[in-house]
Amino acid sequence: MQVRLYVLMKALRLLFLFAGLALVLASCEKPQPEPAPEKLTVSVAPSSLEFTAEGGSATFAVNCKGMWYARTSESWIRVTPSSGSGTGTVTVTVSTNAADARTGSITVESVDDQKKVSVSQQMYVKPASVTKTISEIRALYPGKDYTIKEDILIEGIVISDYRRDTDGGLNNYSSAKTIIISDGEAGLMLYCDGDNKTFARGHKVRVHLQNQILSVYSDGAIQVKNLSLSNVDYLGETTPTPRQITIEELLSGKFESMYVAVSDVQLKDTFVGQSFYAAGNKGSVTFEGKDGGSFDLFTSQYAVFKDDPVPTGSGTLKGIAGKYAGRIQMVVSEKADFAGLTGPRFASDPYFSLAKTEASVSGDAGSLTLTVSANVPWTAKSSSDAFTVTPSSGTTGGNVVISYTENPSTSEGRQAVITFATEASVTPNTLTFTIDQQPLEAVVPSPVASWLELPFIQAAEGKAYFSHDMVYKDYNVRNYSFWYDLDNRVALWVAYPLYSGMTRGVSRTDKWDYDPLVPRRYQGDVSRSYAGWDRGHQLPSADRLCTVAANEQTFYYTNITPQNQNLNQGIWEKLEELVRNQISSSDTVYVVTGCVLRTEEGEAIQYTNDAVGKPVAVPKAYFKAVLKYKAGSANGGYSAIGFWLENRSYGSQTISKNEACSVAELEKRTGFNFFHNLKDEYEKEAESKFDAGAWGL
Repeated sequence: MQVRLYVLMKALRLLFLFAGLALVLASCEKPQPEPAPEKLTVSVAPSSLEFTAEGGSATFAVNCKGMWYARTSESWIRVTPSSGSGTGTVTVTVSTNAADARTGSITVESVDDQKKVSVSQQMYVKPASVTKTISEIRALYPGKDYTIKEDILIEGIVISDYRRDTDGGLNNYSSAKTIIISDGEAGLMLYCDGDNKTFARGHKVRVHLQNQILSVYSDGAIQVKNLSLSNVDYLGETTPTPRQITIEELLSGKFESMYVAVSDVQLKDTFVGQSFYAAGNKGSVTFEGKDGGSFDLFTSQYAVFKDDPVPTGSGTLKGIAGKYAGRIQMVVSEKADFAGLTGPRFASDPYFSLAKTEASVSGDAGSLTLTVSANVPWTAKSSSDAFTVTPSSGTTGGNVVISYTENPSTSEGRQAVITFATEASVTPNTLTFTIDQQPLEAVVPSPVASWLELPFIQAAEGKAYFSHDMVYKDYNVRNYSFWYDLDNRVALWVAYPLYSGMTRGVSRTDKWDYDPLVPRRYQGDVSRSYAGWDRGHQLPSADRLCTVAANEQTFYYTNITPQNQNLNQGIWEKLEELVRNQISSSDTVYVVTGCVLRTEEGEAIQYTNDAVGKPVAVPKAYFKAVLKYKAGSANGGYSAIGFWLENRSYGSQTISKNEACSVAELEKRTGFNFFHNLKDEYEKEAESKFDAGAWGL
């Protein structure tokens, strides 16, 4: 009995134990997971965009329940906006395509999804060239500079022969860069970016005009300005035929830049006996028509026939019709153009006049030329012995030279009256020409400063020191200084500093002019190039582009010398660039540019003439002494180098260490003491040697 009870109780305890365990297990069961969040999917429409080569903008829609982002790795594709939330619109902008077709993509993504929008753009197809007549091109000119945007071609025949005589041309215009072409109905002047050495008279050519500028210079002919010679194609050869016209048709201007033959004309009496180019006419002689009207025949001072006498007979004159400064002119196309002037001269009504009635001249001795227009006898007489007129009489028109001595006064001017008279029945029969001479201008040198770039200056007969200031960033600072040879009309050296900012800001001015510091009698007139020589700057124009006024001073005649063309436009230009490049690695660069008129190999000084016939010395060689300062570097920050180049053509256009030397060696060659204001210990170290690599050689 007890045993059964015991067993029963034990069973009950086990039952309760299992029941409790079940409850405990039930209470520790793993909870059910939360529902997964909805994914942020992205949709785009459309999924691809196509663009033409011109580019432009298009849009696509984005749909997303949360934040989204749009991005592209292509530089030619731009997306706006680049992010958003919910529904939005993305603008796609594509740049112009100038090459082959291209593709790219835009990725639009959220935290869980991404879609791509493909972008394609068509290839660039160059529009077909359009050939037009020269008349159509001339009609495009609106009265001011006009850029031709279309790819236009014109064809014509070269009717000019303005190439230099060394290239086989007549050299009979003011620039060898000029070519005149005509298609028989109209003509056009091409002003090229370099001398024409290739296209001769009679060559048939095609000219590409896209992006070229139509312009007019000094109320002259319509021209294509700064045309690249590579834009001109050779097509063959033919013989130009002139258009037969009257002087009235010529004066109408409608035959500008055409090859014409003008009948019934003759050289005006005033110019009878003169050559095509003479000091008095400066290349322009006047022709008149049998029934009235007149025009100029222009000839360059470098023309191969410049010294030939102009035919005086009447007849037909051939040439290229043009215009300059509002006046109609012609230019010879070939030497045979004036062969038709063989007829008898036709009579003119009596006339008697002077080209001008007064003039003002400097106090220096000199002369001026006055044109007497007359077909009657006349005489001339001066009121002062200091002013003479030659010839003092004539039976027809011509030029007279009025010469005058140096004014002895530096404070008061003086005057003379030249009286021209005739007994012929013309009104008036007495003419007067008044000439005022200014006081003699004295040489007033500038005070010498202690600037680092200045060589040692020692007083010498016929030499003088001058210095120009400029305003730079509201401060009055030095521009350049020079040691001037008054007798030979050249600066023997020009000294100037270079530092950051001096070489940028404005464009080259080309304002050629007399230097106001130096009396004009000691300056060459280089308003145009020397005969056979370039106008070479000593202080380069490109070194003074900080202000207009600073650049204009580089075009003073005292800064210019007669320089070999190949040297000036070749290796010398590269040397100037090398010196400018030192600015980036220096605080200041001090430069002395100069020339020598005599060498051991050539003691005699060579001369050329300026625009009015005055002699100007031609340098035998040029030099540069360059000192640069960089704070914190060796030798107190100073290093130097010299360069020596003869005034001749160089085969290489690259400056090298072969043209370099130490400044000490340059001092021996030139006789100048450079950078003497530098402390002695720095000067000796800097001038005794040079590191070619450190100067970019």
